[in-house]
Amino acid sequence: VQQCMGNIAGHAGGALFASLEFAVARFSPKVLVVVGHSGDEVVHAALQQVRGAMMPSKSMRHVLDQVVPSCMKAVSDADNDSASDETTGGRQLRVEQTATELNALYTIKQLLVHSPIIRA
Repeated sequence: VQQCMGNIAGHAGGALFASLEFAVARFSPKVLVVVGHSGDEVVHAALQQVRGAMMPSKSMRHVLDQVVPSCMKAVSDADNDSASDETTGGRQLRVEQTATELNALYTIKQLLVHSPIIRA
């Protein structure tokens, strides 16, 4: 089990990636699960960045940079598929849920694209 801010895998060659690759090489799991969770503060902060909030610290930006693409897609999808009877709060919840799901899928993609150990 590995948990990190924003449910990200880090970057290829980084400590998070290396830790996952080590675990996969050492224990040969049949399944690797990437899980997101609702109410994630990193997803919330990334959505704030998409909406134009002030830039966070350099270290936080490194994490947010990996989550912002999922948030941008979630906002774009919500803008293009706006239900006329949806409340502002309902839309916000839908955007956050979509961003969380997209972020988990993005993390899976990064693991598969950049790690032959995990891909095998």
